[in-house]
Amino acid sequence: MSIDQQLLEQGVERHRAGDFARAREIYLHLLTANPTAAAVHNLLGALDIDSGNPEQAAAHLLTAVRLAPDHVPALENLGLLAASRQQWDQAADYFRRALASEPHSVPSLANLARVLARADRWSEAADVARRVAELLPADWRVRFELATALVHAGKRPDAIAAYEATLRLDPNLSEACVNLAKLNFEEQHFAEAERWSRRAIELRPDFAEAHHNLGCALISLGRYDEAIESLRTALRLKPELPQATNNLGAALIHAGKFAEAIEVHRHTLSQRPDDAEPLYQLGLVHMALGEFNRAIEHFDRAIAVDSDHGKSHYQRASCLLLQGRFLEGYAAYEWRYRSPGQAPAVWPWKLWQGERLAGQTLVLCCEGGRGDLFQFIRYAALLKAQGARVWVIYPAVCHTIMARTPCVDRWYAAGEELPDAPDYYLPLMSLPHRLRTTLETVPVEVPYVFADPTLIETWRQALAGMDGLKVGIVWQGSPQYAADRWRSIPLVHYAPLAGVSGVRLISLQQGPGQEQMTAVAASWPLVDLGHEVDTSAGAFMDTAAIMKNLDLVITSDTSAAHLAGALGVRVWVALPKLPESRWLLDREDSPWYPTMRLFRQGIAGDWLAVFARMAGELERLTKNS
Repeated sequence: MSIDQQLLEQGVERHRAGDFARAREIYLHLLTANPTAAAVHNLLGALDIDSGNPEQAAAHLLTAVRLAPDHVPALENLGLLAASRQQWDQAADYFRRALASEPHSVPSLANLARVLARADRWSEAADVARRVAELLPADWRVRFELATALVHAGKRPDAIAAYEATLRLDPNLSEACVNLAKLNFEEQHFAEAERWSRRAIELRPDFAEAHHNLGCALISLGRYDEAIESLRTALRLKPELPQATNNLGAALIHAGKFAEAIEVHRHTLSQRPDDAEPLYQLGLVHMALGEFNRAIEHFDRAIAVDSDHGKSHYQRASCLLLQGRFLEGYAAYEWRYRSPGQAPAVWPWKLWQGERLAGQTLVLCCEGGRGDLFQFIRYAALLKAQGARVWVIYPAVCHTIMARTPCVDRWYAAGEELPDAPDYYLPLMSLPHRLRTTLETVPVEVPYVFADPTLIETWRQALAGMDGLKVGIVWQGSPQYAADRWRSIPLVHYAPLAGVSGVRLISLQQGPGQEQMTAVAASWPLVDLGHEVDTSAGAFMDTAAIMKNLDLVITSDTSAAHLAGALGVRVWVALPKLPESRWLLDREDSPWYPTMRLFRQGIAGDWLAVFARMAGELERLTKNS
């Protein structure tokens, strides 16, 4: 039996106007005439939802679906009803049933995406939201929701693209700009983070989160005074923004304004005594001041508040190692993977925890930089002495230089498939902990990395015509390293070495930093061995052979220091006031390298005094040679 369409339209009109009583009257009258009209049962269900009668609504909607299983409006309303009760999985099922009948229903797709998001099923939500965006390419709201789902699904690059698409549709969405800034910061695209933060502020000058994001980007760009200003603005606009307080303290620490940093963090703790972050930051202040036991006290307090505060465990380890407390320090160093940006590679084998190794295969998995590989590969000899077969997974670029290292049975480039499964694996830098290294038991036999004899002879002949004390220098490490600005040294600071009579300075610098040679060329002589070094023979191969032909290597804290030490070459290393933990404190020698001498800053940032002292020692060396 057909429905009176005119009367049905009157009911819908009354419903929309809010005249629920009259609408109900009309719908019930229609059902009296046609009890199996699924459309009318659906309308009554929708009316009951709007009237606040969910149980009655469910009865009508279920009746509609029983009468017409593919009735899309009823299925959608059942989905909305389930969502109102936070029954997310049930709601999703109803929307999927609606889509089975109408695959391109935008309301069903949009609602499905939203309930999947509420159920924390973000990857599925993002997939559905993408379909909505394809159907509505000009709707910025759809793109924004897609971007949000992608963020929660952990797909940051895709989320960045979706927010950028949102802003192409509406360039004035400050929320999209601030989200883009945050995502770019997390992806370590700090210049982009700054750009989008400034755009958000341009659109909405009182947007506290945008000022905060700008401050974070500026910290990472090393522009600390600007960062402090931005973070203070964020806090003025929104005093309850907790991370802004912590990041302001961090910016003050980076700027060397320790008293202000202490004041900020103590104020934060007066408001939030259970916040581990300001305790951690106070620990960093005391580290920078050289007060390592006080730093440990603050890290311990942070850990007492939050036992999983990875950064505090990690920096506590650094303090212990700097003091030569290796057993405690390397045990705490196992927390390094719980610090931001330190996620470990996932290996499918059993972690070695000190089991007997006789007849067993242990694969060492390289981590950190190339200097770490040079430093810790020495432990292969100790493992071999226990009867182990030692395999190493390492950066392929180091293949040629490392292939000559004894006590390693097999080398595998990172990403290369192993032909057989090892019995155990261990991250390379966990070896001092597993082997219970103390200051007195560091393996010190050098060399354990070897240059190619043919190349040594080739470079002996190439350098034979140079008179004077041959001193190779390195000044710049990888700019990608987070603390590079502290360890790398502008080449101009090496000038006092060039002024020592009878010294020939030879550049061993590779990659970034070579451009600085142009600036000093007119002031003092520096031998450039050319851009072919380490290109044909392989990374570090020429450098190692050249080092074996030099009287001395002088370097900043880079992989070159470790290579020289592992080769058994005489090497001087210039260190910042607060060095990496491997260099310990207040000593000129290194327990790791018997041929190494350390020259430390007395005042943070003061390289002039370091190189003046080096020049004096170099002059004595030339007189005695």
